[in-house]
Amino acid sequence: MNRSTEGLKSEALRAALQTALTGPVAKTAQALEQLLAKHGGLPGVRPNLKLAAAFGAEVAQADGPVYKLLAQLADDPSAPDEPRAFLPIAAAYGFAQRIRAGSDVEESWSALQRLAADERSPVRLGAIDALVQLATREGFADELVERTEVWLSDPERELCYGSTASALDVLADGQVLARLKNMEPLTALLTRVMDTVVDAPRSAQRSDGRRRVFKSLGPTLAAMVAAMRGAQSGADWFASECERAKDPELRAALSAALQRMAALSNAPPRAVIDGLRSALEKSQKPLRDAARVRPGHGRGRKSRALR
Repeated sequence: MNRSTEGLKSEALRAALQTALTGPVAKTAQALEQLLAKHGGLPGVRPNLKLAAAFGAEVAQADGPVYKLLAQLADDPSAPDEPRAFLPIAAAYGFAQRIRAGSDVEESWSALQRLAADERSPVRLGAIDALVQLATREGFADELVERTEVWLSDPERELCYGSTASALDVLADGQVLARLKNMEPLTALLTRVMDTVVDAPRSAQRSDGRRRVFKSLGPTLAAMVAAMRGAQSGADWFASECERAKDPELRAALSAALQRMAALSNAPPRAVIDGLRSALEKSQKPLRDAARVRPGHGRGRKSRALR
């Protein structure tokens, strides 16, 4: 559901924002930062996303050094359990609204990528929600798919995996999927995402971002196939991915997608889901017959030939 696009209702916040945009940002933004942190809902279970959305709407077409102000808020390093951790969240909505307004577009997409990959969970939550609000607007869902293709090529590992995982969370939203004009770029992206995380170097196996990609794949795959319910191509594509999947982590993600798919309100027919499950089961690596293991060809001492 789209949040309100109305601006700030607090006169104090509006005045502080105006002050921040009329002088040196580093000095004039102090009052604004204090008010945002005070009313941001952190520390807490959930940040005040309504306030963040209102802030984003307020700066969408504002004059002055808006990008510089947003960059300063985004760079705040506060821990996730500190009130000031709300500042990057507010910045995420500001960047999203600036993109929608056609201002600071490239810089704002780059900033959103960094916030989407942030190690702080509340900041990622805010970035994901800001991206959902943007992607439910005409044309931006397709652009998000294109941008994620670029993010997936980022040479910085955690930035690549982290931002991709968050983008997958956005693309799992039914309203976002409904806005896509063409599903083929999305299926191509998902294939590439799976290949990228499966073929990751050994040094990346313990990456937190990579683990989040596997976790996010299930909901996104389920939502995508359900959204293509009327098109056999969606089920056919998923079946082909099941048939070629060998990596245990990827197979777990595909299995999670099937479980989630069956529970969706717009789930494909049971026969379709059963067929996809069968495709995944058939591609499972056969269990090794212990009776056929020759001494000395297994692992551990018990496999060694007796002397």
